[in-house]
Amino acid sequence: MPGRARGTVGGPMPIFLVERYLPGRDRAWLEGALARIPAARNRVHYLGSTYVPSDESCLCRFDAATADDVRDANEIAGVPFARIVAVEEIGVRRPGRAEEGES
Repeated sequence: MPGRARGTVGGPMPIFLVERYLPGRDRAWLEGALARIPAARNRVHYLGSTYVPSDESCLCRFDAATADDVRDANEIAGVPFARIVAVEEIGVRRPGRAEEGES
């Protein structure tokens, strides 16, 4: 996929979805916790989140070589999670990139 980080063997790095349930915590707490995730450690790159305040839950996306790298980065930062799964993005528009055929 154009514009994606490259893995160590020449292919794009996988994307992992981290599912979180955060009872009693708010967006400010979440933003502070996510800022503690060490970006350079284990080649883990935070891509963004979808926060659902009414469910006290959040889904975060990361580029990383393995799910274990994502798990380690979240554990080191002390950010709780329920599970980590590999995902495939469909129809994602990258900010600042015009789609083909757009002017």
